[in-house]
Amino acid sequence: MTNEDRDKKVYELAVLVKNEDDLAGVLMLLKQHNAEITSEPRAKKLALAYVIEGHTEAVFASLQFKCYPEEAKNLEGDMNTKNTVIRFLILVAPTHVDRPMTASPSYPAERRGRPSIAPRPAPAAEAKPASKSLSNEDLGKKIEEILQ
Repeated sequence: MTNEDRDKKVYELAVLVKNEDDLAGVLMLLKQHNAEITSEPRAKKLALAYVIEGHTEAVFASLQFKCYPEEAKNLEGDMNTKNTVIRFLILVAPTHVDRPMTASPSYPAERRGRPSIAPRPAPAAEAKPASKSLSNEDLGKKIEEILQ
């Protein structure tokens, strides 16, 4: 890996475009900003939950790419001005750390992979009766008793 590659970051792009043909324009925009696409774009046409800019359906696509942070910022500006892009989000991709799976002492191996069910707390041995309200005079006497 060269020093130049170390300065590049991996980003994730999620984009809503008007139709599938508009996705080619987004890919061209990535290339103009020297982005190296590291994952194949996955696209799916879907009905929107609500009307966005007059559209009731759009094509959602996501992909990962590698580029310099300043190029990603410039790409963001250009995506904002592109009229075929309805919405988009660019995120720095999370780095995955490979860790071995181990069972924690409080989570037995036979239960791994199943949702945890917290035990119910044990009922109180004796329920305290509800305290009756005190008058101001009785409350004053009680405070004096405590302070002595």
